[in-house]
Amino acid sequence: MKIRDRLLLAAERQFAEHGVLDATLNDIRAAAEASVGALYHHFPDKADLYRQVWVNALTDYQQHFWNAVADSDTARGGVVAGVHAHLGWVQENQYRATVLTAARPPGVRASERNQEFITAVRRWWRTHAGYGTVRDLELDLVYALWLGAAQEYSRQWLGGNIRTAPTDVAAELAAAAWATLRVDGTE
Repeated sequence: MKIRDRLLLAAERQFAEHGVLDATLNDIRAAAEASVGALYHHFPDKADLYRQVWVNALTDYQQHFWNAVADSDTARGGVVAGVHAHLGWVQENQYRATVLTAARPPGVRASERNQEFITAVRRWWRTHAGYGTVRDLELDLVYALWLGAAQEYSRQWLGGNIRTAPTDVAAELAAAAWATLRVDGTE
């Protein structure tokens, strides 16, 4: 594994376990078995390292989520698959998920990659709304209704406040999301 990748993985774990303020570059460097020079060669400061860790986590999450949604044949299938993908990803990627529940670094929302993801999801949603199967809502509201409960459950589970694994409640949360987002009368 390349040194940059080792640094990113070590930073991901340190940020998840200690928070961005308490994680130190020295601890990250030591965990990655990297020299001071190697650390600063790849990341000029802690803020840049945090941003890269956050972007990597977001990219991984978005790919996982989009693959599940895009592969579905119906709106219901996509909504349900999205909730299952979200909760499965959180359970399988606890450090990355913890990083994503922390403060978002500046500029990420406006990044080209994030905008491409948002555009794809919006297009998918609008297509199904056009068919009259899901409610025609703005994407920010769709996100809150689609993944809000799953996201809050994930936060609580990651924080140790809930013991039941996210995938164990995925069916119930997916059913609730579909019931909220479907147009009345659609199955």
